[in-house]
Amino acid sequence: MPTGFAIDPDQGLSEADEDQLVRLAAELGYDSAWTPSRADAAAFDRCRRWHQASGLPVGISAVPASGRPAQFYAEEAARLWRDTDARFTLAVGSGQQPHPAHTMPSYLVELRRRLSPSQPLYLAALGPLMLRLAAEVADGVALNWCTADQVAWSRQQLTDAARAAGRPLPKVIEYIRTAVDSDAGLAQRTVGAAALPYALRIPAYRRHFERMGFSEELRRIEASEGAPSPAFVGAIGAAGAPGETRARFERLASGLDLPIVRVLVVRPGDAESARRVLEECRPA
Repeated sequence: MPTGFAIDPDQGLSEADEDQLVRLAAELGYDSAWTPSRADAAAFDRCRRWHQASGLPVGISAVPASGRPAQFYAEEAARLWRDTDARFTLAVGSGQQPHPAHTMPSYLVELRRRLSPSQPLYLAALGPLMLRLAAEVADGVALNWCTADQVAWSRQQLTDAARAAGRPLPKVIEYIRTAVDSDAGLAQRTVGAAALPYALRIPAYRRHFERMGFSEELRRIEASEGAPSPAFVGAIGAAGAPGETRARFERLASGLDLPIVRVLVVRPGDAESARRVLEECRPA
């Protein structure tokens, strides 16, 4: 299956290391390069640099709608669409917008109006209302931190809503956080540490994790200031030693049109750690 990869700037890698890793990923057969984004132009510039380094299609998942007006992202996206010869995908999320199922439709209409008609526009979605909106107006949907069962549930929500709207099923993509190290426990702790800020601090994600059955796990972590259990980490991410992690990634990738290996390094700035992830999950 086509497989993308993502490098998060918060991993502490230098631009030179990032460019080398992007070129390596192209050699390994990855389909596309992705990055998360803050409410600025940095991710667009990063995608431009990566495309120039590798020739790969690039994508941003996701820009936060609460951070900038639609015009800002549309102008940046239009430039990048031209600079990559139409090999760029933009996903937008609600960010900190209140009641996003009510506020995002008009934002998406404005954004779409300013993009090339052929440019794909994806929506980041977790719950049923946002999944329905994605099915009604977007070309794709970007999931996040999902169990395999949650991917299947989300896909069914999209299928039903797209059928009701008379539209084709949006493409389903998702970041799968992945860490690989000879110390499997260190890799597991790395993925767990990446999940907790979402699960414990962001209300929409708290509800998302609770929908997946992790209420008791989150209460345990909060009460004891403990670490996530191996079962929790294994359900939402791929972590382990070389030769063991690929199967975990593939299990979570089932049901996706494009799984995206989101590279997690076990130590900030550790390019070799990132290389292990890309090599472990290289497309078959």
